[in-house]
Amino acid sequence: MSLKPKILVTSAAGHVGMAACIELLRTGHSVRAFVRSRDARAAALEKAGAELFIGDLRDYRDLELALKGVQRAFHNPPFSPNTIYDSTIFAVAAEEAKLEMVTLMGAWNLTPSHPSIHQRGHWIAHNIYRWMPSVDVVHLAPGLFAFPYFLGLPAVVHFGQLMAPFGNGKNAPPSNEDIASVAAHTLVNPAPHIGRSYRPTGPELLSPDDVAAVFAKILDRNVRYKDVPFQNFHKAAIALSTDRARRASDRPPP
Repeated sequence: MSLKPKILVTSAAGHVGMAACIELLRTGHSVRAFVRSRDARAAALEKAGAELFIGDLRDYRDLELALKGVQRAFHNPPFSPNTIYDSTIFAVAAEEAKLEMVTLMGAWNLTPSHPSIHQRGHWIAHNIYRWMPSVDVVHLAPGLFAFPYFLGLPAVVHFGQLMAPFGNGKNAPPSNEDIASVAAHTLVNPAPHIGRSYRPTGPELLSPDDVAAVFAKILDRNVRYKDVPFQNFHKAAIALSTDRARRASDRPPP
């Protein structure tokens, strides 16, 4: 009986990476979880059965070590202005490691003229991976995830205001778990998916007002959506992220 392939998951302590690790472990695959540090999230992955690799995704030497003995990978580059570098250096390492295939996290609506430099970076990376000579690729291209709606949660809870720079546009936000499930199952059984691009979505299109109504129902209080400049949303997200990181570092490993 042939052994199941070993799978590397990058950004494994993140929203999608952790859920992908758990799903792959559930299917009986060996998982190497690439994380930045040994924190409570990394400890939870290790407890679940993943092999930890602690390193820097932008250091080629770490990528070489992380890919030793690995046959497949889910590359989930961190959200940063260095998307092109982050994706390209992994493509080079994947080729050198002679991986069977990579599932690459990208984004929906990729064009070379997109107003977001982050999206343009994903567009370039998408094309670079199409040109890989020997490693097969599956592309994930979700739209706006569900979790950004929670980045302003303190204002929702305390002031009844969902403040975000989303205008009146509609979105079918997918959960982290749903995106991770799609990624995991393209890695478990890649043959039908090679060369394809998938856009995981939620079950229905929601406007920001619809999302505010969902929060109102859950919290049993009035919640209104307020369209705000991106800079305000960015500051609130950083403050919430910093607070979560502080609390995570203070929490003892499970």
